[in-house]
Amino acid sequence: MTSDNSTAAATVPPEQRYGKWRIVAAVAGLLGFVLAILTPFLPVKETTTALHWPQNGKVSNVEAPLVSYTPIRLDVSLPCSVVDELPAAGGTLLRTLPEDGPRPGLQGLVIRADAKNVIIADRDVALATASRADVARAGAGCAIRFVSTPEATTAEFTGMPQGAQTSNQLSNTVADPNLRPQIAGFYTDLPASTPVAGIDVSTQVDTRFVTTPSTIKLIAIVVGIASTILALIALGFVDMRDGRGHIRFMPQGWLRPRPVDFTVIGVLGIWWLIGPNTSDDGYQITMATQTKFSGYMINYFRSFGVPENPVGWNDYLFTAISHVTTAAPAMRVPGLIFGLLTWLVISREMIPRLGRAVRNNPAALWAGAGGFLLIWLPLNNGLRPEPAVVFFSLLTWVSVERAIATGRMLPVAIAVPCAALCVGAAPGGLIAVAALLAASRQIITRIVKRRGRDGLLPLIAPILASGMAYLFYAFFTPTAAALREAITVKGVTGPTLDWYEEGVRYYYLMLETEDGSAVRRIGVLTAFLCLLTVLTFMLRRKRPAGISSGPVWRLMAVFFATVVLLAFTPTKWTHHLGLFAGYAAGIAAVAATLTMAPMMRSKRNRVFFAAAALFIAAISFAARVGYYWVGTYGIPWNTMPPQLFGLEISWMLFFASVLTALYGLWLHYRRDYAPEPTKTRGRTLPTLAILTMLMVLFDVGTMAKGAYAQRGSFSWTASNVRALQGDTCSMADYVLMETDPNAGQLKPAPRPDGSVPSATQALAGKSTGFSPTGIPGWLSPVKSNPGHNTDVTNSDVPETVGGKRNPDPKTDGVPLPFGLNPATTPVLGSSGATGLANLTTDWYTLGAIDESTPLVTLSVAGPVAATGINGVARDGRTLFLEAGHRSENGAVQPLGRLAPLDAWTNNNWRNLRFPTADLPRGTNTVRVVIDDKVPAADAIVVTPPRMTPMKTLQEFLGRDTVVALDFMVAFAFPCQHQVRAVNGLFERPEYRISPDYMATVLTSNTWQGWKTGGPLGVTDALYHEQIVPTYLKGKWAMDWGTLTKFTPWTAAEPAQLELGTATRSGWYTPGPMRSAPY
Repeated sequence: MTSDNSTAAATVPPEQRYGKWRIVAAVAGLLGFVLAILTPFLPVKETTTALHWPQNGKVSNVEAPLVSYTPIRLDVSLPCSVVDELPAAGGTLLRTLPEDGPRPGLQGLVIRADAKNVIIADRDVALATASRADVARAGAGCAIRFVSTPEATTAEFTGMPQGAQTSNQLSNTVADPNLRPQIAGFYTDLPASTPVAGIDVSTQVDTRFVTTPSTIKLIAIVVGIASTILALIALGFVDMRDGRGHIRFMPQGWLRPRPVDFTVIGVLGIWWLIGPNTSDDGYQITMATQTKFSGYMINYFRSFGVPENPVGWNDYLFTAISHVTTAAPAMRVPGLIFGLLTWLVISREMIPRLGRAVRNNPAALWAGAGGFLLIWLPLNNGLRPEPAVVFFSLLTWVSVERAIATGRMLPVAIAVPCAALCVGAAPGGLIAVAALLAASRQIITRIVKRRGRDGLLPLIAPILASGMAYLFYAFFTPTAAALREAITVKGVTGPTLDWYEEGVRYYYLMLETEDGSAVRRIGVLTAFLCLLTVLTFMLRRKRPAGISSGPVWRLMAVFFATVVLLAFTPTKWTHHLGLFAGYAAGIAAVAATLTMAPMMRSKRNRVFFAAAALFIAAISFAARVGYYWVGTYGIPWNTMPPQLFGLEISWMLFFASVLTALYGLWLHYRRDYAPEPTKTRGRTLPTLAILTMLMVLFDVGTMAKGAYAQRGSFSWTASNVRALQGDTCSMADYVLMETDPNAGQLKPAPRPDGSVPSATQALAGKSTGFSPTGIPGWLSPVKSNPGHNTDVTNSDVPETVGGKRNPDPKTDGVPLPFGLNPATTPVLGSSGATGLANLTTDWYTLGAIDESTPLVTLSVAGPVAATGINGVARDGRTLFLEAGHRSENGAVQPLGRLAPLDAWTNNNWRNLRFPTADLPRGTNTVRVVIDDKVPAADAIVVTPPRMTPMKTLQEFLGRDTVVALDFMVAFAFPCQHQVRAVNGLFERPEYRISPDYMATVLTSNTWQGWKTGGPLGVTDALYHEQIVPTYLKGKWAMDWGTLTKFTPWTAAEPAQLELGTATRSGWYTPGPMRSAPY
């Protein structure tokens, strides 16, 4: 009986057997689609934060740095009687930013009194004033009130006595959401004994993004995802009504490896270990790790802490990894996996679909591998989203091609969410839409053809559901209103460039910077050369034998559309060009096939193609080989275009290109007299495959050379190898610091007569033209590293009290840098000297030398002849550290002189470095010698030499010290405790780590600054910075970056938070955020 039923079921036609699935596909698809559309508008639970002042029943300074800078609402009510607590000269009743910081009036609220008036000023706007005398004679009902909301800001004096001066403005309201003050705390000059009765300051912190889904939203998401999956399964059965059953997804033999596979896997694996960082790795890892504390994927370094949603799903991969480790090799695993999967799709799905001639041509496969790696290696290594976008965009293209080939709709329903994942990973993911558009006509044709059999809704509903399914992620925690505000804020803070400014991206590609380095140019320019070649050939031949014209034309259409769609991304960085990696592989494979015999029978044309390829290489090698920050350490030619035997390789390639082109011209004109043979003799050279793979070898070789050059110091190779062995702290193990420069100051050695000079006498020694007052007027402690706090003129000032300088009379009022104590550290300068200005200090006792004392250092200012990184000589005054041996009778025998190493190229306060390993054997004393033979126009300032015992940053900071890591350095310091954003407030940091001078000036201080809502707008307002002397182990002349110590402008205790919860609808908004920079 069972056998009969099975036989009967088998004889049922497929269109009847799977007919019921049409209803399931339509209903489940519509349900999934509707729930996805509703998800952004369903309610969420918000974690609310409120601040109240005074706290603990007393009037005191409180620190409360808001991530969003401004609150949703600020209410201030002060009884007029508190004015009497201030001295007659006046003072501050309340301010929201420390007085000694930058822009306290421009950014914050100040309620103050002087001898005559009481003033309420918000953002440098005096909103209300009252006579101090009137306030003093007011009764108990008098109050100073200030209310600021997104709708309006109101300041007023209430309960003023009859006859108050009418010339004062006692009340004022301004309807401007951008007038809300920045809050970093509450500060006052009121004494602690001030009665707190009637003082009430309340703040509602902006926590609109700190949300979790409500129960109904969770149910809708679960049901929606289940419905979408069911709809896709049903669509698969509906497709099977064509009677062909299951169609194999992967081609036969797809698991069989080939030499090219081993090559690609090997290169990707090596690059995973030795490859450089990208410009944004620190940005990505910070957002990923902060998610655990902020409650959402926060845009940590910009835009007032708004979320990255609706893009950035791939960052949650790093969040998951960070629960286990933040080591660089682990964080790079997703990129490696995406690279391997991308090659799998390219070699098993993309290239075989381009035609028999391409599929069966080994040179095409090698060229495809080269085209892929040339773009992937320099542009897609690290934590940026491009690897995910490339992979899913290729899946989109392959899926639609499969749909066209099979006539089935399930591949389309898979292609659409793949495209959504591309768009959700980064704005550049718009390129996946190009694949859908390129195949849209053929897909619509097949839908229309199947409409009569399957109906329209069963085919369309699952596709709509799968396309909208991304909304379940994008709006899992946030609401539509919240993300709308986030997009608005990011549009204001930027950077945002219009579509017609797309040329800026390619302009950057041609600049002499990391964005236009040789390794970036060659891959992108080669891809465009291949595209032009294939387009020209296809326009001439229409349907070349062995080439699948449809897929090739659609592949070119996607490539062109990618170029166009990239114009609509708001930023124009060259790393977005990494999106071409997947499509460039297919184009390169086709180009390699078309430029070889028998496809291109004309030897002339093949020669011209080789000339063009050489010309592209010449343009590329006209740039230096550069990566970002530490990624370029040790790389050959990182400061100049590549050279061989003193000649630039770009010129060699250019002349080779010209000669090749001339040979092509000779072949062209020769055809009139000796026509080319119709058959090609022998095998033609696979020009494209050879060129691309040589360039890949160049990329890997230069990086390996850099790792070798950095042996004993930091490189990504050494750091990653150590991480795999369990030491995961990366660069923090290679940066050495002087924990106490004052303790390391060398002691003067006894003179031959037995007397011991003082520190001032020892420094003066035998001098001409040097004096304690010879400090040039241009010297200021801010110049100890001008890369910091470019908006602050008095940052980096050591030895301060309450933000005020403590000038030292010995230095003519100029404080010393690096925390040097002016009471124990003399200083001499040659400013104002006429004629020669020379100095030979007394001898200093060196002390014991061990691993903790690798350097003798000297804080100087002014031009000094020294050696920089890569042995580059710098001009300046002649200064040496002279080594000597002091015998028991006190006599000192000079043993030799050491020239200084200098990491900075400016003339401001800095530390010259003298490796103790270079001191002659027997050295136990040293002295400083400045010996110029001709008068020098530039002044020089010196302090005594030091040999401070050093610790690594990891030993000193550990994992618990709160550190503000700039985004460029965060990836290289995975063990440090980055300042956390919790419940809408920042933690209090103790130190800051920033990159080298130029990167700090051009990137950190601008991108993270106050004008764009970055964290520096908070730290600058609260703290001033003092540079701590640091050095990169083994590369003493390297400007690796800077460690600075934070000291509050005004001492304050941390704020106490009042936490709560509130249910918000998807339409709820507390009002616009303040994002205008003024």
